[in-house]
Amino acid sequence: MPATRKKAPQPDHPSPLDELPPRRRAMLIAAVNVLMEQGYARASTLEIATRARVSKRELYAEFGSKRGILEALIATSAIQMQVLLAPAEIGDRHALAAALTAYGISALTTLTNPYVIALYRLAIAEAPADAELGSILDLSGRQPSRRALIDIMRRGQIAGFMGLGDPDGMASQFFALLMGDVMVWLLLGVAEQPSPTEIRARAAAATAGVLALHPA
Repeated sequence: MPATRKKAPQPDHPSPLDELPPRRRAMLIAAVNVLMEQGYARASTLEIATRARVSKRELYAEFGSKRGILEALIATSAIQMQVLLAPAEIGDRHALAAALTAYGISALTTLTNPYVIALYRLAIAEAPADAELGSILDLSGRQPSRRALIDIMRRGQIAGFMGLGDPDGMASQFFALLMGDVMVWLLLGVAEQPSPTEIRARAAAATAGVLALHPA
Protein backbone atom coordinates (compact mmCIF):
# COMPACT_ATOMS: atom_id res chain seq x y z
CA MET A 1 0.00 0.00 0.00
CA PRO A 2 1.78 3.19 -1.16
CA ALA A 3 0.33 5.25 1.68
CA THR A 4 2.31 3.22 4.21
CA ARG A 5 5.64 3.38 2.41
CA LYS A 6 8.56 5.15 4.03
CA LYS A 7 9.90 8.27 2.40
CA ALA A 8 13.34 8.04 0.87
CA PRO A 9 16.19 9.54 2.89
CA GLN A 10 16.61 13.27 2.50
CA PRO A 11 19.47 14.40 0.23
CA ASP A 12 21.30 16.28 3.00
CA HIS A 13 22.35 12.92 4.50
CA PRO A 14 25.74 11.73 3.19
CA SER A 15 25.28 8.46 1.32
CA PRO A 16 27.39 5.75 -0.32
CA LEU A 17 26.25 7.22 -3.65
CA ASP A 18 27.88 10.60 -3.17
CA GLU A 19 31.18 9.69 -4.87
CA LEU A 20 29.61 8.18 -7.99
CA PRO A 21 29.63 9.93 -11.38
CA PRO A 22 26.65 12.35 -11.54
CA ARG A 23 24.69 10.44 -14.19
CA ARG A 24 24.93 7.07 -12.43
CA ARG A 25 24.24 8.70 -9.07
CA ALA A 26 21.09 10.37 -10.45
CA MET A 27 19.78 7.02 -11.69
CA LEU A 28 20.38 5.27 -8.37
CA ILE A 29 18.88 8.10 -6.30
CA ALA A 30 15.80 7.99 -8.54
CA ALA A 31 15.67 4.23 -7.99
CA VAL A 32 15.76 4.65 -4.20
CA ASN A 33 12.91 7.14 -4.29
CA VAL A 34 10.72 4.99 -6.54
CA LEU A 35 11.43 1.88 -4.46
CA MET A 36 10.51 3.61 -1.21
CA GLU A 37 7.24 4.85 -2.68
CA GLN A 38 6.14 1.84 -4.73
CA GLY A 39 7.98 -1.20 -3.37
CA TYR A 40 10.31 -3.46 -5.32
CA ALA A 41 7.67 -5.51 -7.16
CA ARG A 42 5.73 -2.45 -8.34
CA ALA A 43 8.72 -0.20 -9.03
CA SER A 44 8.77 0.78 -12.70
CA THR A 45 11.99 1.20 -14.65
CA LEU A 46 10.17 3.79 -16.77
CA GLU A 47 9.42 5.82 -13.63
CA ILE A 48 13.04 5.50 -12.48
CA ALA A 49 14.31 6.66 -15.89
CA THR A 50 11.84 9.55 -15.95
CA ARG A 51 12.91 10.83 -12.54
CA ALA A 52 16.58 10.46 -13.43
CA ARG A 53 15.90 12.34 -16.68
CA VAL A 54 17.34 9.59 -18.85
CA SER A 55 15.78 7.19 -21.34
CA LYS A 56 14.89 3.60 -20.49
CA ARG A 57 17.52 2.57 -23.03
CA GLU A 58 20.17 4.49 -21.10
CA LEU A 59 18.97 2.96 -17.84
CA TYR A 60 19.16 -0.58 -19.21
CA ALA A 61 22.52 0.10 -20.85
CA GLU A 62 23.86 1.12 -17.43
CA PHE A 63 22.34 -1.64 -15.28
CA GLY A 64 20.80 -4.30 -17.52
CA SER A 65 17.60 -4.84 -15.51
CA LYS A 66 15.67 -3.75 -12.43
CA ARG A 67 17.55 -6.35 -10.42
CA GLY A 68 20.79 -4.92 -11.81
CA ILE A 69 19.83 -1.50 -10.47
CA LEU A 70 19.33 -2.96 -7.00
CA GLU A 71 22.56 -4.93 -7.17
CA ALA A 72 24.47 -1.79 -8.16
CA LEU A 73 22.84 0.21 -5.39
CA ILE A 74 23.79 -2.33 -2.73
CA ALA A 75 27.19 -3.26 -4.16
CA THR A 76 28.34 0.37 -4.14
CA SER A 77 28.68 0.32 -0.36
CA ALA A 78 30.34 -3.11 -0.25
CA ILE A 79 32.86 -2.15 -2.94
CA GLN A 80 33.78 1.06 -1.13
CA MET A 81 34.42 -0.93 2.05
CA GLN A 82 36.64 -3.44 0.25
CA VAL A 83 38.67 -0.65 -1.35
CA LEU A 84 39.23 0.91 2.06
CA LEU A 85 40.33 -2.39 3.57
CA ALA A 86 42.43 -3.72 0.70
CA PRO A 87 45.76 -1.99 1.58
CA ALA A 88 45.71 -3.08 5.25
CA GLU A 89 48.82 -5.05 6.27
CA ILE A 90 48.93 -7.21 9.39
CA GLY A 91 52.54 -6.64 10.47
CA ASP A 92 51.93 -6.70 14.22
CA ARG A 93 49.09 -6.86 16.75
CA HIS A 94 48.68 -3.11 16.61
CA ALA A 95 48.19 -3.32 12.83
CA LEU A 96 45.62 -6.08 13.34
CA ALA A 97 43.73 -3.88 15.82
CA ALA A 98 43.91 -0.97 13.37
CA ALA A 99 42.55 -3.13 10.52
CA LEU A 100 39.65 -4.40 12.65
CA THR A 101 38.84 -0.90 13.88
CA ALA A 102 38.93 0.45 10.33
CA TYR A 103 36.59 -2.32 9.24
CA GLY A 104 34.25 -1.58 12.14
CA ILE A 105 34.13 2.12 11.33
CA SER A 106 33.48 1.47 7.65
CA ALA A 107 30.86 -1.24 8.28
CA LEU A 108 28.96 0.69 10.93
CA THR A 109 29.03 3.92 8.91
CA THR A 110 27.69 2.11 5.85
CA LEU A 111 25.06 -0.04 7.55
CA THR A 112 23.61 2.83 9.59
CA ASN A 113 23.41 5.18 6.62
CA PRO A 114 19.78 6.29 6.03
CA TYR A 115 19.86 4.96 2.44
CA VAL A 116 20.95 1.51 3.58
CA ILE A 117 18.45 1.45 6.45
CA ALA A 118 15.72 2.36 3.94
CA LEU A 119 16.69 -0.61 1.76
CA TYR A 120 16.60 -2.99 4.72
CA ARG A 121 13.17 -1.70 5.72
CA LEU A 122 11.98 -2.22 2.17
CA ALA A 123 13.38 -5.77 2.07
CA ILE A 124 11.61 -6.59 5.34
CA ALA A 125 8.33 -5.18 4.05
CA GLU A 126 8.59 -7.14 0.80
CA ALA A 127 9.76 -10.42 2.38
CA PRO A 128 6.37 -12.06 3.04
CA ALA A 129 5.48 -11.89 -0.65
CA ASP A 130 8.88 -11.80 -2.38
CA ALA A 131 12.32 -12.43 -0.89
CA GLU A 132 14.24 -11.30 -3.98
CA LEU A 133 15.29 -7.96 -2.52
CA GLY A 134 16.50 -9.68 0.64
CA SER A 135 18.50 -12.09 -1.51
CA ILE A 136 20.13 -9.19 -3.36
CA LEU A 137 21.02 -7.51 -0.07
CA ASP A 138 22.63 -10.73 1.12
CA LEU A 139 24.56 -11.57 -2.06
CA SER A 140 25.71 -8.06 -3.01
CA GLY A 141 25.99 -6.46 0.42
CA ARG A 142 26.30 -8.74 3.44
CA GLN A 143 28.40 -11.54 1.99
CA PRO A 144 31.21 -9.41 0.44
CA SER A 145 31.41 -7.37 3.66
CA ARG A 146 31.55 -10.49 5.82
CA ARG A 147 34.23 -12.08 3.62
CA ALA A 148 36.39 -8.98 4.12
CA LEU A 149 36.09 -9.32 7.90
CA ILE A 150 36.81 -13.08 7.85
CA ASP A 151 39.90 -12.34 5.74
CA ILE A 152 41.21 -9.94 8.39
CA MET A 153 40.66 -12.59 11.09
CA ARG A 154 42.42 -15.25 9.02
CA ARG A 155 45.38 -13.00 8.25
CA GLY A 156 45.66 -12.12 11.94
CA GLN A 157 45.82 -15.83 12.80
CA ILE A 158 48.39 -16.60 10.10
CA ALA A 159 50.57 -13.76 11.38
CA GLY A 160 50.29 -15.18 14.91
CA PHE A 161 48.45 -12.26 16.48
CA MET A 162 45.17 -14.09 17.18
CA GLY A 163 44.46 -17.46 18.78
CA LEU A 164 43.31 -20.51 16.89
CA GLY A 165 39.63 -20.85 16.08
CA ASP A 166 37.11 -20.51 13.32
CA PRO A 167 37.57 -17.13 11.56
CA ASP A 168 33.89 -17.17 10.61
CA GLY A 169 32.89 -17.51 14.27
CA MET A 170 35.33 -14.77 15.26
CA ALA A 171 33.78 -12.51 12.63
CA SER A 172 30.34 -13.17 14.08
CA GLN A 173 31.58 -12.26 17.56
CA PHE A 174 33.16 -9.05 16.30
CA PHE A 175 30.02 -8.06 14.43
CA ALA A 176 27.82 -8.73 17.45
CA LEU A 177 30.06 -6.56 19.61
CA LEU A 178 30.12 -3.85 16.94
CA MET A 179 26.41 -3.64 16.17
CA GLY A 180 24.69 -4.56 19.42
CA ASP A 181 21.06 -3.50 19.00
CA VAL A 182 21.84 -0.42 16.88
CA MET A 183 20.25 -1.82 13.71
CA VAL A 184 17.05 -2.80 15.52
CA TRP A 185 16.53 0.72 16.87
CA LEU A 186 17.35 2.30 13.51
CA LEU A 187 14.98 0.00 11.63
CA LEU A 188 12.25 0.84 14.13
CA GLY A 189 12.92 4.54 13.62
CA VAL A 190 13.49 5.24 17.33
CA ALA A 191 17.19 6.16 17.02
CA GLU A 192 19.36 8.33 14.80
CA GLN A 193 22.47 7.36 12.88
CA PRO A 194 25.42 7.25 15.31
CA SER A 195 27.86 10.14 15.11
CA PRO A 196 31.41 9.55 13.76
CA THR A 197 32.68 9.73 17.34
CA GLU A 198 30.18 7.10 18.51
CA ILE A 199 30.99 4.88 15.53
CA ARG A 200 34.72 5.08 16.19
CA ALA A 201 34.19 4.26 19.88
CA ARG A 202 32.03 1.21 19.07
CA ALA A 203 34.57 -0.04 16.52
CA ALA A 204 37.43 0.32 19.01
CA ALA A 205 35.44 -1.44 21.74
CA ALA A 206 34.51 -4.32 19.41
CA THR A 207 38.15 -4.68 18.41
CA ALA A 208 39.35 -4.76 22.01
CA GLY A 209 36.63 -7.26 22.88
CA VAL A 210 37.34 -9.77 20.11
CA LEU A 211 41.12 -9.58 20.64
CA ALA A 212 40.60 -10.25 24.34
CA LEU A 213 38.47 -13.27 23.48
CA HIS A 214 41.16 -14.67 21.15
CA PRO A 215 44.61 -13.77 22.51
CA ALA A 216 47.64 -14.85 20.55
